[in-house]
Amino acid sequence: MSSFAISSTSTRRSTITSRSRRGWRLGAAALVVGATWSCDSATEPIDIAAEARFPLSGWLVTQDFGTWNPGWNGYHLAEDANAGGGDSVFAMADGVVRATLTGLQGYEALVLIEHRFEDGFVVSLYGHVSTRRGFRARTGERVTRGQLIALVGDDDEDGGDWRPHLHFGIRSGPYSEQGEICGQWLYVGYTRSCPDITNEEYRELWFDPTDFILEHGGQLPGLD
Repeated sequence: MSSFAISSTSTRRSTITSRSRRGWRLGAAALVVGATWSCDSATEPIDIAAEARFPLSGWLVTQDFGTWNPGWNGYHLAEDANAGGGDSVFAMADGVVRATLTGLQGYEALVLIEHRFEDGFVVSLYGHVSTRRGFRARTGERVTRGQLIALVGDDDEDGGDWRPHLHFGIRSGPYSEQGEICGQWLYVGYTRSCPDITNEEYRELWFDPTDFILEHGGQLPGLD
């Protein structure tokens, strides 16, 4: 995926604050073709997570959140972080693994974890992880901040013609297995538009990952 310039931290933080004040909205979608599903019913209560952290040992963003990507005709709903095949991927915060999926168009494999913070629920998404090496956390498992959950996929198993990296997104609201927007799954990598929602409204259903983590007690790798 192409690299984009990173927007200012102050602007992104103000966006997060305004979203929090408006409350949580159900949202975002993805195209799922021939996927293998392992999903949790999401019925048991979740303990409140104290802090968040970055999911890699380093954090070099190669495509920022909210950048327009003409190849996908939408805004990027995550941060792409530079990584090598086999690099460790860690849980952002305490939570419950809701899905470990393979065979997804554009992702190949990903992990979804539901978290509960003082200001609401979110779902963290870890895309382009390795199928070959296997997931390191099970669907339905309670995980802790910094727990190993997956490994970054190699170039031939990361879902597309891009170099290995982690696609890391944070969607507002609790996990939903059945929800759809614009007729598609909720956990897409780029915004969609249809008569019910614009690309800009769609983008507001997700958080800027760096700002969210910094706002919830995390520090950039190498500083904590």
